Amino acid sequence: MTGLCAGIAAAAGLGAVVETAAWAARLWVYRKPVYRVANVAGMVGFDMSPVASLAARLGRAGVFAVGFASGLAYEFLNLAWGKWWAFPGDALWFLRGRVACAVGVSLAWGAVPVTVALWMGGG
Repeated sequence: MTGLCAGIAAAAGLGAVVETAAWAARLWVYRKPVYRVANVAGMVGFDMSPVASLAARLGRAGVFAVGFASGLAYEFLNLAWGKWWAFPGDALWFLRGRVACAVGVSLAWGAVPVTVALWMGGG
């Protein structure tokens, strides 16, 4: 249990840093501040840290793929139903359009469990 708690804390810490940087750069904007907190705690902490714990079995590529797929589903859920956040001007760096932004940011979602696994010594 300690390993899982440490993984959740590591993932949430990473999420807080990423969200702060994204907020400062206005990469994406939340409709309500509580959605940012829910995203860090729920998706990053409680979803990605268990995925990171699979690194020994799945390897880095497998964990990346699961994180990417989970993140992509989450991004599409937001686009289709949640509308919790948006990409200003439907752009993210060189990507244009809501779907392109969702796919692009899902690459970062894939990197989250890999990073957490490496931090926790399981990657």
